[in-house]
Amino acid sequence: MKDLKQCREEIDAIDEQLMALFEKRMNVAKDVVHYKMVHDMEIFQSEREAQVIQKNISRIHQETLEPYAKLFLTSLMNISKTYQSTFLSYSCPHFPQPQTQNITVGFQGVPGSFSEKALKTYFGDDVQRQNYPHFKDVFEALKHDEIDYGIVPLENSSTGAINDNYDAMRDYDFYIVGEQSLAVSQHLLGIKGTKLEDIQAVYSHPQGLLQTSLFLDKHHIQPRAYENTAMAAQYVSSLNDPHIGAIASLQAAKLYDLDVIQENIQNVSNNSTRFIIFGKHLEISDDASCISIVFTLPHQIGTLYQITKIINDYSINMLRIESRPLLETTWEYYFYVDLEGSLKQPSFLQALEDIKAHTKTMRILGNYAKR
Repeated sequence: MKDLKQCREEIDAIDEQLMALFEKRMNVAKDVVHYKMVHDMEIFQSEREAQVIQKNISRIHQETLEPYAKLFLTSLMNISKTYQSTFLSYSCPHFPQPQTQNITVGFQGVPGSFSEKALKTYFGDDVQRQNYPHFKDVFEALKHDEIDYGIVPLENSSTGAINDNYDAMRDYDFYIVGEQSLAVSQHLLGIKGTKLEDIQAVYSHPQGLLQTSLFLDKHHIQPRAYENTAMAAQYVSSLNDPHIGAIASLQAAKLYDLDVIQENIQNVSNNSTRFIIFGKHLEISDDASCISIVFTLPHQIGTLYQITKIINDYSINMLRIESRPLLETTWEYYFYVDLEGSLKQPSFLQALEDIKAHTKTMRILGNYAKR
């Protein structure tokens, strides 16, 4: 058996060779990135990386070391891509600011909806508004230039993400230009003279029903999903049935001549919804402090860890991460990440280039102020 001193001496000798080879390899990696820049090529090429890893694993004689060799090679590849990203130029481009005058903004629902309230809070009461029955209609309206911006809810503080809108932001290739957080109070509404004990069923948006589930269960009220809270109030008003109620805002009660049977029936008192304002162009306000990106990863061990490591290495605060399934590939996902920062900072541009080098696809969704 070798003694410890001899083992350490052998490891030191091997490490000396490794460092010389590492330095030599990184210099070649620099030559590679210069070539890719000249020929406008992506730094990360998944097929080539997989080939290199597999080829080198086949050179391992001890089968038990193969998984460790794969980890070593993957780490080496990641270090190489990070090093290559430092040679890219990071000039701060000029971004136009979001417009607030002489524009039309689309929202889902009817007057009195929480989307309309968020729209007014962000743009003011005088902006031209256009309402649509479904969330997808708002995206389609922007696609066909019927509106200048759209506004939709993206997540609720108590019930989580509105997944359809996450998917739509990816599918339509639009940009987030603003955000408006809105405190949401849910109220039980009914036709004139209706009492709480009269109500057997209520209509509301699925989020409204989720946010008031405890109240509905306690009073044995049947939930019925509707396209929008204000649309539910409008519908209940037309039914004129004392046994049917709606869960919506106080403004909806006023607009559709309904009684407020019970106020503030949401499960948690600090119930809030985050709305995003989106447009066709990447526009950045002077106070922008949040960057949203969406990316896909190779289906390999440690790929998501590598992205979070890069974020940590650049001292960036990650505000949120959300995953959604890739429809074309079973059990694979794309990831939404919100980061604190500005695209006007060269160091942040370098961090994003580093992230891009470690992903299959990556797109900036927007750089905007959180309100």
